[in-house]
Amino acid sequence: MFCWPYLKRNMIFRIIFLLLISIVIVYNLNFLSSIDQFLNSSQKHLISCYFEEKQDNSLLELNPEEVTKNSIFFVETSCNHKKGINLSLRQGCAIESAANLNPNLNIFVLFVAPSFISDESEIINRFKMYSNVNLRYINFVKYSHNTPLQDFVASNTISTSQWPVSHTSDLLRFLTLWKFGGTYLDLDVVLMKSLEGLSNFASIESNTSVASLVLNFDVDEIGRTVSNTSINDFASNYQANDWGYNGPGVITRTLEKICNTNLVTDMNKQKCKGFMVFGTEAFCPISWTDWRLYFDTNTSDEVMVKLKDSIGIHVWNLHSKHTAINIGSKQPYGLVAEKYCPIIFSMAKSVF
Repeated sequence: MFCWPYLKRNMIFRIIFLLLISIVIVYNLNFLSSIDQFLNSSQKHLISCYFEEKQDNSLLELNPEEVTKNSIFFVETSCNHKKGINLSLRQGCAIESAANLNPNLNIFVLFVAPSFISDESEIINRFKMYSNVNLRYINFVKYSHNTPLQDFVASNTISTSQWPVSHTSDLLRFLTLWKFGGTYLDLDVVLMKSLEGLSNFASIESNTSVASLVLNFDVDEIGRTVSNTSINDFASNYQANDWGYNGPGVITRTLEKICNTNLVTDMNKQKCKGFMVFGTEAFCPISWTDWRLYFDTNTSDEVMVKLKDSIGIHVWNLHSKHTAINIGSKQPYGLVAEKYCPIIFSMAKSVF
């Protein structure tokens, strides 16, 4: 004989249980969605200055006609310039090393923030000693007009990034080299040799990745091929939640196609149709996992020997920015800075 009251009661419990499970799932989905929205919206303020109006006293806007062949470009994409354009000593060091070693090339430091030059900025004032250093403003939206990234920028997709400042830097390096050709350098790269006479090159940073911290695309056939492939890869494959996918990822995928190999260690000038892919010794003699070696006095002699054939060094600012260089120490980064950006380095009182 069936026990209907029991079955009904059991069924009711099951229905209530399923309803509770459904409520929990819906709640969690909404909660996670809210978290995502919060993370995205919480980052938007980091690039809010990109969409502010240029003031009368703002930095001079970049004129395409002033860009000469094989110019060197740095890009500063933060909005930390409310009280006037300013740079850190280490950023200044990167710029001075490029200006000092390449007197016949124009150096352009591009700012997305529509700010002004503060008379109180000692670092900026020191650049007056180098006639080839040019500080310029670029309007983020206008700069992309009539380029493969126009629709991407207009869509404001960059504001969905978890790292919008970094990803904007990725975007602008490929966009700038697409527009003008020349060399892009990160603001934590200290040059130790001139780039004059070098064209169409990149450098690997590991056995699996080509670096985007230094790039040179000429305006010749191979340079345009690399540039076009890179910029279209960025536009088509952008990922807001992957820090490196839109920088080193772009140039790595581009060269895998052009060089017809998935092994970055096999990339060479012959395979890459005239495009040079330097080994790690050129710009990344110390890997990101060993970045502390640039600050270690105990291994200084060995590290300096390792750097002697490098064109420049990348000091992995993402990891090292809060680690001090003590003036007078034998820390390798400090020894390099003292030699290749002497004016800026001399401004440091006790810590660089």
